[in-house]
Amino acid sequence: MLILSILHTRDIIESSGSWVVLLIVLVLGLSVAFYLYNLDRYSLIYFGDAASHLVGSRKIIDWKDPGLGQLGTVWLPLPHFLLLPFTLINPLFTTGFAGLAVSLPSFAITCALLYRMMKSKLSNGLSLIAFVSAFLYASNPNILYMGLTAMTEAPFMLFFVSSAYYFQKWQQSPDRLKNLVYCSIFLSLATLCRYEAWVLPIFLISFVTTLKKKIGKGNRVYSVFVAVISISGIVLWLSYNEYQYGNPMKFANAEYYSAAFQTVNRSMRETPFLQPANILTVYSITALIIYGPMLLAAASIGYVLYSRSRQDIKIGALYIFLALPPIFTLLTILLGISEINYWLNSRFLILLSPLIIVSVALFLRGLMTRVKKRCGVLAVVIGMLFVFQLTSPAFGVVTYLDAKGGFLFNVNPYAVQTGETLGSIYDSGNIMMLTGSAQEHRIMISSGIHLVQFDEIIESSIWKKSFYKPWLYDKWLVISKEPSLDGVKTTEYWTQEKRNELNEHYRSIYENKYYEILVLR
Repeated sequence: MLILSILHTRDIIESSGSWVVLLIVLVLGLSVAFYLYNLDRYSLIYFGDAASHLVGSRKIIDWKDPGLGQLGTVWLPLPHFLLLPFTLINPLFTTGFAGLAVSLPSFAITCALLYRMMKSKLSNGLSLIAFVSAFLYASNPNILYMGLTAMTEAPFMLFFVSSAYYFQKWQQSPDRLKNLVYCSIFLSLATLCRYEAWVLPIFLISFVTTLKKKIGKGNRVYSVFVAVISISGIVLWLSYNEYQYGNPMKFANAEYYSAAFQTVNRSMRETPFLQPANILTVYSITALIIYGPMLLAAASIGYVLYSRSRQDIKIGALYIFLALPPIFTLLTILLGISEINYWLNSRFLILLSPLIIVSVALFLRGLMTRVKKRCGVLAVVIGMLFVFQLTSPAFGVVTYLDAKGGFLFNVNPYAVQTGETLGSIYDSGNIMMLTGSAQEHRIMISSGIHLVQFDEIIESSIWKKSFYKPWLYDKWLVISKEPSLDGVKTTEYWTQEKRNELNEHYRSIYENKYYEILVLR
């Protein structure tokens, strides 16, 4: 009876494996999130971009000038729309749990999809390989931390892996257009999360076009048409930029905010710019730190086994599909559009994870055919794959350390202190922010004050009447002594040119090393 019960339980788990993975990952993520929150209530918003994503999302509704114009031009819009309902709940907004509400389900579903992808194709139906593959992704602390924050990686990975999953299914049955439709839709959603996805629709359309001989005659034209759907997200974003800013490529060169502008204005750009050897060295070392030597070695062996056997040519197209976003990242670094420096932006390496997981699944499949009934050997190998990422938190999780390092750098801790102080003394009235946008986002979140009460003054908002006579509009002023780039000129206007006039109407009520809070006399 006991044996029958065990076998029955195993059958149930195998038949609903993706749901088991989903549930376990959700519990794991929530446990880690509450643990980190108990260590530091700001641990889920250590990334400056995470704070800015939360503020940018909420501004669509909770702002003096709400609407789609608050989407800005640089960050793609879909993550902000996903975050929106959760950012409107103040306890979730101020703690970063609004980001968790989006990223953790995205992370968990991605794990479940990896399970289904491995089981349906790459593991010959073996659930063990599928489970191992899914939990290699889920248990990696670097990926897990990104799955708890308001960053764009987790939603992007969800749509990217979803599109890969349906791309693989469509390859198996090219005449089943439903799978190609899903692939194109999810790919379009991925292009609205991160720019690394923008190369994928080109590949998909080209691949479908060249594969049309294997598609039923009646479906050839429809297949190409369906594949074109994948580019709709890009067209939508270009159209928005043209309508809003009169320049469809505004996001690529926006002053202060674009990745290209920020990278050009940092000294570390000189090391990787047009130096592929330096880039590959940094990228490889960072990959080693994130994934560990055993996992990378297993992935390498898995790829070699596939290359030699060529048992399933269709996996080759999947390899290319999964490799394109990491390759795109490397090219942007090479051209000086983005940057990576070991821990700094180590999160870029997460895009490599599906490719690694697929290769490891191929390695395990090859290993199982060789060891057959020697379960002990297989168990040892699988255990060794998990050792590094389960023990790495004791030595440091680089994505977490990258985020925390930024949070503790320069003005940021003082911005949080200023926000908390502002929240404790605030009673009513509007608050002018002379800090620059990056710093004001930290202050806004930590203050807990509704965003509609803030009067943002940056270089692009000097058209406001309140900028020239703030005492007629704003009860409070928050001034940074070292403002962000987009707030330098506006802050200097009042702190250097007209500080005496400001003092006639306001008095200082709080000051620390980097900030000062003023209130109307």
